[in-house]
Amino acid sequence: MSALIAALPLWAVAPALAALLYFGAELGYRYHRRFAGDRGSATDEGQMLSTALLVLALLLGFTFSMALGRYDERRQLVVQEANDIGTAWLRAGLVPAPHGAALQAALADYARVRQTSPLPHETDRLAAAAALRDRMWQATAAAQATLDGPRATSLVAAVNAVIDTGTLRERAVAAQVPGEVIVMLVLFATVSAFLLGYVLDAHGDRHRFASLVLFGLMGLTMMLILDLDRPSGGFIQIDQTAMRDLVASLARGPASAQ
Repeated sequence: MSALIAALPLWAVAPALAALLYFGAELGYRYHRRFAGDRGSATDEGQMLSTALLVLALLLGFTFSMALGRYDERRQLVVQEANDIGTAWLRAGLVPAPHGAALQAALADYARVRQTSPLPHETDRLAAAAALRDRMWQATAAAQATLDGPRATSLVAAVNAVIDTGTLRERAVAAQVPGEVIVMLVLFATVSAFLLGYVLDAHGDRHRFASLVLFGLMGLTMMLILDLDRPSGGFIQIDQTAMRDLVASLARGPASAQ
């Protein structure tokens, strides 16, 4: 089921979930009408429904917070990686030729590859980034041999930060809300819709329009969660301006690199 949800385009998530919840409510309505029969005494059922909806709201809130936290981490890592590359590029400029220029060229090439977050299935871009990290480290090893102790340490630390942040960014893009959590959320929402239909029949009124509005809002909430959790293909995208600005500044020279 998690694979089916992941395969759904974002625009189809809200209507699909709303239809599923409406089906669950209809089942609850028909189940009460066929097996319970007695209407007008739904106090206990109403309390159960209130509890189920409260737990569903908590699950939605926690899942949304998890997806938003992952989105914010990806956004911050773009800025951090741009800053780390810029710092390492400036420090490489203090290394005598030809080692400093070689390291700066490797860092500039690396920045161009990292202008957008590489996705887990983009194996070519991930391999290119890994190859450039190896190239940077080899250039750093050659460059630090020409420096005194403090400057060599500073240069190595700067390049190491670039490598570490790049790895963290790739892991952050690959990390998503576990599929089991999304499946449990959908199942719990469907059961809550079933209880809603059950209680509505006990009260003798289906309230179809109000139910559809509720189910539509729940579908939109789930769509927002999945949009935040998907690094590509959605409506909410990570701002890559910091990396693009860095590439432009490196092309202009050290006076504009930050």
